[in-house]
Amino acid sequence: MSCNILKKSIKYLKGLNLKKAYLFNTELNLYTYKDLLFFYPKGYMHLSTIKNISELSNHENDFVQILGKITKIEEINYKNKKGKMLIADLEDETGSIELVWFQKKNILKNITKNITVTVFGKIKYFQNKIQIIHPNIKKYCSSVKNYSIFPIYPIPKNLKEKGVNNFFMINLLQNLIEELKNDINEFFFQDFMNKKLMSRKKALIQIHFPESLDSLLQAQHSLKFEELFLLKLFFLSKKKLVHSYPFTKLGKNFHNFYKNFLPFTLTEEQKKVFKEIWNDLKKPTQMNRLLQGEVGCGKTIIAILSMLVALDNGFQSCLMAPTEVLAIQHYYSIKKMFSKIGIKIALLTSSISDSIRKSLYHEILTGEISIVIGTHSLIQDKVQFQNLGLAIIDEEQRFGVEQREKFWKKNEKTPHILIMTATPIPRTLAKIIYHDLNISIIKQLPLGRKPIKTMHFWNKNRDQAFQIVKDQISTGRQIYIIYPTINTTLKKYKNLMIGYQEIREKFKNLKNQIGILHGEMNFQEKNIQMNRFLRGETKILIATTVIEVGVDVPNASVILIENADLFGLSQLHQLRGRVGRGIHQSYCILITDHKISVEGFFRIKKMCETNKGLEIAKEDLKLRGGGDLIGTKQSGKNYFRIVNLIKDYKLIKEVFPIAKIFLKKNPNFLNNTKNIFYEYYKKNKWKVCK
Repeated sequence: MSCNILKKSIKYLKGLNLKKAYLFNTELNLYTYKDLLFFYPKGYMHLSTIKNISELSNHENDFVQILGKITKIEEINYKNKKGKMLIADLEDETGSIELVWFQKKNILKNITKNITVTVFGKIKYFQNKIQIIHPNIKKYCSSVKNYSIFPIYPIPKNLKEKGVNNFFMINLLQNLIEELKNDINEFFFQDFMNKKLMSRKKALIQIHFPESLDSLLQAQHSLKFEELFLLKLFFLSKKKLVHSYPFTKLGKNFHNFYKNFLPFTLTEEQKKVFKEIWNDLKKPTQMNRLLQGEVGCGKTIIAILSMLVALDNGFQSCLMAPTEVLAIQHYYSIKKMFSKIGIKIALLTSSISDSIRKSLYHEILTGEISIVIGTHSLIQDKVQFQNLGLAIIDEEQRFGVEQREKFWKKNEKTPHILIMTATPIPRTLAKIIYHDLNISIIKQLPLGRKPIKTMHFWNKNRDQAFQIVKDQISTGRQIYIIYPTINTTLKKYKNLMIGYQEIREKFKNLKNQIGILHGEMNFQEKNIQMNRFLRGETKILIATTVIEVGVDVPNASVILIENADLFGLSQLHQLRGRVGRGIHQSYCILITDHKISVEGFFRIKKMCETNKGLEIAKEDLKLRGGGDLIGTKQSGKNYFRIVNLIKDYKLIKEVFPIAKIFLKKNPNFLNNTKNIFYEYYKKNKWKVCK
């Protein structure tokens, strides 16, 4: 495809004046011919025929296409409102219908009485009249084909009010393709594919103006293939640059611990997962692997074994946790196991005194300390390792992309990376789907664990929810009650401080057995409250999401979450993971007001349907988007023109091996065609491999 004509400003395109070109720039982020060519429809309306007006009486709420003549246009004042509305009569040989616009500006600018037009819209009834509200309308031209598959473009409402509707966009795309039709080159890998794909020229025409459903599907397949093919080449070229230190042996520390001090026998799944990690660690390229498993499935012991492998190969390792509570919990449990084999480990958090901190910095730099457990303190510039070979990130959803990637600069060669979570963030799951991140899954829960029962109650039925709480307290169990905020002036939402008083009033018999925990408390206050709960002295802990990770109380059997619709799916699942850690039946109770959003209700429904973290993560990915796979954005728009990472998973699995074979047979391709990547990803702000 000619780069020069594709870079041409859309202000020069037939049918687009300077004013509308500015709207395209500011509202749609479309500046060039290329931008507009790749502005694909968001969907399609299948219209097999043009309807006669006499056929519309039984088609309310149906989309139809009508060919007729405008016989009357008039402005009518709104009732009790300022402004005017436009009403036009459309007639064909079989009858008439009303066309209605509530905003007259720019409507029917080029439409006058007694001309033949094509009208597209949804049938409505008002006062026994058939109407189409805000129809798409264009002058009829016998030389232009009326497509039976009608493209629907993602046009904001404010642009439609300024005359940029579907028909306007169709006319514009027709003009663009007419101008570009001799400048569209073939896919650069077409010969390698043995001509299995639709030609690029035809695919780009059919994606906008499909002649048939079969042609549309072929065009979508070919353009998705191109996008995925280029993406995989990008990832492959990036991976070539990421070297790490190979861990070639399992030494005395690993074998001594595994044979004599392993606290429990590994399950078959744990053994399988460790083997996958060990195979990665043996390679001279960086391990980049996610260890996914439900809370309490045994991810930490896999992390410990991996750190021992690093130690036996002469390298340091670290484990970063999102909260001080969780870091301390890891430190003491690992220290207890390692003390039996004489391995020194250190704890580094923000609460460590300056004198101890300076000493730790020195011991880490000189290699006297081989294993460090900590929080965000580990990624500070002051922390310099002698030879960091493995970085483990626990509860990765609590860290930003830039925070996690600071470990990459902690050694001359990039350390191996192992991240652990029950619910991967959308960007992480997207990278797994696109084969840029490997995954190991521990599906099996420890013996004796019962699935958590998740239930939803409306506010008016909250007494039923609290009856479950009372019943569990009577059997000796403990309870979490979670609020979205500490203080809020909005009456719609429950807040922790008001909730604390209400719970004390509701459970007067518990007296001093109700605790409170939130992020504005200092570490000592948090520690006191958590220790009381751990010892069973506190029966009900009123908290915010500060307890989302790092709290392990097997006797806690209920977590009740107020205004649950305000939380994200992954966060709700993490909160649910605070219970179900013992042998008792546990409950997750979600309370909401009746007036919640569609998305909020969907999240609540999904929580009640499944306890599986990976399923929760997939739904979160659908709702929030996959983020920037090359950059740092963790969710939101994933910058693909046509690919859907959930729906197109089978195609992803098909394309990526082909791209690997292509690069193997064309080893110099990336060096010779950097411009392909630049042109393709420039719009998306993706970095280009050097």
